[in-house]
Amino acid sequence: MDGLFTDPNCSLSPPWAAWLAHLAGASLRLDGLAAEPGLPEAQAAQRAEDAAAELQLGPDNGCFLGSATLLLTQVVGSWRRGRFVAALHTFALLHDHFLTAAHPGFFLHSAWPLGDQDVRYWKDRLLFQVRRFRELAGRNAHMGPEAFGETAVPDPVERENLGVFASHAFGQLRQLSRRNRSEALVPWELPPLAALAPGRSLAPSPGANLRVYVYGEEVEVLGKLTRSPAFCHYRQWGMDVGFHDFFRSSPLRTFRPEEADYFLVPSYACCHQVAGMAEFDELDADFTQAVKELPYFQRSGGRDHIFSLHYIDLFPSWRKRIPRSVFLTPETEVGFERSLEEFGLDQNRFPPFNPLKDVVVPPYLNLRDVLGFQRHAKAVAARGLVASFAGKLWSDVAEAAEVRGKVAALASAPGFGIHSFASIKDMLNSEQMQRLMGDSRFCLVPRGRAAWSVRFFEALWAGCVPVLLSDHYQPAFDQLFDTTQFVIKWPVARIDESLVSYLHNLPLEVVERYARNARAVRCWYLYPPPEVSWIGDWNTRQELDEVEQQICPNLSSSRNAFQAVVEILARRKAASHVRPDAFYMAHPEHFAPTVVDAQMRPI
Repeated sequence: MDGLFTDPNCSLSPPWAAWLAHLAGASLRLDGLAAEPGLPEAQAAQRAEDAAAELQLGPDNGCFLGSATLLLTQVVGSWRRGRFVAALHTFALLHDHFLTAAHPGFFLHSAWPLGDQDVRYWKDRLLFQVRRFRELAGRNAHMGPEAFGETAVPDPVERENLGVFASHAFGQLRQLSRRNRSEALVPWELPPLAALAPGRSLAPSPGANLRVYVYGEEVEVLGKLTRSPAFCHYRQWGMDVGFHDFFRSSPLRTFRPEEADYFLVPSYACCHQVAGMAEFDELDADFTQAVKELPYFQRSGGRDHIFSLHYIDLFPSWRKRIPRSVFLTPETEVGFERSLEEFGLDQNRFPPFNPLKDVVVPPYLNLRDVLGFQRHAKAVAARGLVASFAGKLWSDVAEAAEVRGKVAALASAPGFGIHSFASIKDMLNSEQMQRLMGDSRFCLVPRGRAAWSVRFFEALWAGCVPVLLSDHYQPAFDQLFDTTQFVIKWPVARIDESLVSYLHNLPLEVVERYARNARAVRCWYLYPPPEVSWIGDWNTRQELDEVEQQICPNLSSSRNAFQAVVEILARRKAASHVRPDAFYMAHPEHFAPTVVDAQMRPI
């Protein structure tokens, strides 16, 4: 990838330079028109593919941006030829091995005709087709695998396209069968086919009948707020992208706003702010514009609109613009990562999190890390440490410095492994962290720059009992699971010798019970990898298969954090969609029931 900085246009490589010159002369477009046979744009795209083949070009990290352009050209070509699975495989390679690895700014400042809007367009189109092929496969799944064989589906391309989704559905049914023999399922979990295929739900769970409308780029500014989906997915805030993808491909999606229970407003604001793509003022202006343009927002005053925001203050004027809307967020105390005294508004009087309407969600965790924690997790009785913690002190956030300073003071306590540091360069690497937590009966989870910490969720996979040291953090999904059965929450004011004594004196059988209870529910706190990755990318599929075989069967269908959020939303959905300050009457001309505001304007 060094050439990204020194030679982004690959001018030092004769084959890549020749292909770029061809693209410039051909005015290559990679949008939907390039996939329509017979159109000039499609013919130009085909010539670009042929030219790359003649030059014997393939994906090559030596020409990073050229390779990304070539892969998207091949996605378009496969789609044009009806090879959906091939298009998905190629897009997964582009998504996981190129677009996730480079800051979006590199693409903006090169001569390669690869635009973020084209990537977003094709991802949206691929996810729509994922949903469609699942529906087609679901219709005949009751007939068994023979319904997708050569006799039943003689066309090889159609058989390939349907076979991938049918095979996955049957695999999920086998996993469910194994679980039914070995564990008690929660009563509201959907059957795998109901979780995957539109029109297949016969489940009694409220989640089966939920309907969610997903706003697209018909609200133009949402295109800007959802830039760089691949770059933004594989980080802790990746659940913002994940919810967008999940609801676009879910059976719960509706394209009829009048039947929607909720409306998803997608955005990747945390990623954009951290990556330097947008600052708070720009985000505020973009969100404000989006709210003004959302065609169904006024129907309920925004009460049925969902915003996935890693931190709520990424939309600084949210209290004015969307105070009644539903927030999906991991944070329950502050609006952003700073000391309470730095906020202009009292976070207690005007809290950014409302447990009556908002949903606490887990951060995104990479399956590779989950497998690493699992690999290094010892049996509770064999663990050498009573408790451990490794993390930064965060001296720039007063509350974090106070709590973590108290934890650091426990370093000399017998049986405690405390590794606190002031500089990131002193942090443990992934394997060292996994070994430390996997050798501890208890994992201390102090407040960080905000109330939540990723250590809480890592503890579930390390098999240690999380000891939550954050007074104002409300763990995710406590509406669904009794967190008192697998989490210890200890007052920050009592982080002293009393905590050390308490943990030392808990009997082994009690610790084992807590750990066992955590294992029973932890899969609900994990997201599957992106649909465009695990269906198409072999490496990601292998990781998913390993997790489903060893730890979490049905992770890619009916048992994951997305489905847990759906269940909570379904339980909370309002019976009435009319905002409380609205008025309604028969229209004076056509006499249909009409909802209006105080100025008699239709809502």
